[in-house]
Amino acid sequence: MTNHRAPRAREDGRHWLPSQGVDPAPLAELNAECLGLLAARAAERLSARDAPPLLSVLRQQWTELSTQAVRRLADAPYSLFDIGFARAPRWLENRTRGVSDQEPRVANPFFDPVAAHSVTRRMLVYAWHLARSRPRAACLVFGATLPAVESLAACSLSALEVAAECNADALRPRWSQQIPYWHELLLAASAGTDSRLKELLLGGIQRLAAETLAAHCP
Repeated sequence: MTNHRAPRAREDGRHWLPSQGVDPAPLAELNAECLGLLAARAAERLSARDAPPLLSVLRQQWTELSTQAVRRLADAPYSLFDIGFARAPRWLENRTRGVSDQEPRVANPFFDPVAAHSVTRRMLVYAWHLARSRPRAACLVFGATLPAVESLAACSLSALEVAAECNADALRPRWSQQIPYWHELLLAASAGTDSRLKELLLGGIQRLAAETLAAHCP
């Protein structure tokens, strides 16, 4: 029974992606990589000053996250991580400026800088491709407004490289301050309770929709 129910729950949870002509594999890959990096980061036992609460408070859950649990959670129908897509219009304004002209960068408490840059670059390329081919799907996948997605679609590849370099410090889990929500996500993913995980992920879609609607309001 378990072997049959798990794939079905994952498929139902993101059925709209293929229906929109979107291959969900790159999204799952990015989610899985970021989840794995967070688990490794939590295992480093950073000091309380250096570790964000999402990692320090839930350290045991992160470090005990299995490969199977990562796969379950990575199947979310949206990006579990954000690099500040709401600021996409500013990327166009900065596309002619060099990296050295940008604001001073700050340390990323969630990811190693090299890993953050690598993930951010690939996430931007995937978002750019989705913004050009399926803009409305991109809005939901990345929790961005349509104007922000249109700005991203207008970026050149060289502008994306600059954006990846300048925004890597912004990469973080979505709703990173909502520890109880992440506690439930990690618990459901680790326990293999697909119905509960699906419920939580669908609730995430509602959160994204509400945030996007609020961003559209003047």
